[in-house]
Amino acid sequence: MLLAALLLVPAAAGLACLPLRSHRLMAALVVATFGTTLALGVGLLHAVLARGVVTEFHEFLSADALSAWMVLLISIVSLATSLYAGRYFERDLAAGSVTPGRVREFYVLTPLFAASMFLVVLVNSVGVMWFAVETTALTSVLLVALYNRQTSLEAAWKYIILGSLGLALALFGSVFLYAAAVGPHATGRLPSFNWSHLMTIADQLDPRLVRLAFVLALVGYGTKAGLAPMHTWLPDAHSEAPSPTSAMLSGVSLKVALYALLRFHVLSTACLGTAFSRDLLLGFGLFSMFLAAPFILVQRNLKRMLAYSSLEHVGLICTGIGLNTPVTIFGALLHMGYHALTKPVLFFAAGNIHQTYHTLDFRRIGPGLGKTLPVTALLFGLAAVAAAGLPPFGLFYSELTVISGGIAAHRTGISILMLVALIASFCGILQQLTRILLGAPATNRPLASRPGEGVPAMALLLGSLLIFSLWLPASVQKLLHQAAGIIGGGA
Repeated sequence: MLLAALLLVPAAAGLACLPLRSHRLMAALVVATFGTTLALGVGLLHAVLARGVVTEFHEFLSADALSAWMVLLISIVSLATSLYAGRYFERDLAAGSVTPGRVREFYVLTPLFAASMFLVVLVNSVGVMWFAVETTALTSVLLVALYNRQTSLEAAWKYIILGSLGLALALFGSVFLYAAAVGPHATGRLPSFNWSHLMTIADQLDPRLVRLAFVLALVGYGTKAGLAPMHTWLPDAHSEAPSPTSAMLSGVSLKVALYALLRFHVLSTACLGTAFSRDLLLGFGLFSMFLAAPFILVQRNLKRMLAYSSLEHVGLICTGIGLNTPVTIFGALLHMGYHALTKPVLFFAAGNIHQTYHTLDFRRIGPGLGKTLPVTALLFGLAAVAAAGLPPFGLFYSELTVISGGIAAHRTGISILMLVALIASFCGILQQLTRILLGAPATNRPLASRPGEGVPAMALLLGSLLIFSLWLPASVQKLLHQAAGIIGGGA
């Protein structure tokens, strides 16, 4: 019942917060919940390594190495978010920025949001996976609108409209995939809609319908994953959501949608060969990387800049998978994990900055953050260095793995394009952050938050990032190699 527990524990915690009145009790319950899911995720890792695939309820729930990797990422980001959220909302309540009812809404919806993400990566059915992705959108859009400001409501509407349009296309992709399975090979009994079944009959699927299904899934799930040019909701939603929600959106929600797309890629590869879906992933990935750099450079809002940085990293992951070698796919999955540990720290720091300066505008924040909020500035600077891909942090290694893998596969032109895009984004981030981290404060502002706020959550993620950058456990390496084999189909 390991897989069922991963779904039931956060869902039950969210519902249990409904009658509670104490926000501290809600916060403690959610922290305990995600600590439990992390322990279950570690247990799932070992179960998958021992058995290959873990199934429950007659294969309705199924977890392979790729699923187990996603469960670990969702769990650790959710735990860090819950650790940060308690004091964050206490400060918002004290400032009158949010009502107690809205705080309860956060603690109810966040575990449900996590439960829906767990369902995406654990369910075996194509149709139920689409429903789970839709559920992640419905729960997270309410979190985006939590502050009930005009700008947050506008961002939420943009998110739900574009997300719903994308998911409608993904639904059509799922329908066409089922039609490809029925096709001329239909018998009196309708085929199963499980991924495990579809993979066994991949060579019998109608190739024309599979191509159409993948294109629709690419646009549909790509919208939810924030791939360009379907990404326009992303900077608005990330900048207007509470910082804990922004951390979950950027840290894992984008990757969960990307997971759904990868399942279509795996099936498309088994049916059509690698070229069709590989080339599309390469094109959209490179376009996302190059689009991010100029937008990073011109941003005036800190969280919008971080959102465009996420666009670049999602593009890198897609490009690495599109290169379709064992090395580049391994590097892309590793990058997915390192980015999940890094980006929430940046959003947590942005939350501290916003609650201190009451703005996210670079010009109004001004220089001297290192003197005004020294601990936040230190952790923010370290996370920014990691996100920019500098050693000793793991994103440097994962980016180098993808680029070197591309060169080894004689895709030197693509590797050079990736390097140019990474350098451009690095320069943009460096230019933006030096505006606020260095120098002397322009004016003496009263602090609205203590210098050490949010340190446990940020230290958990940065500490994990540094440890796993210098030492990656053999079990995690084995899991990632297995997951890369699933995506590459033995490439």
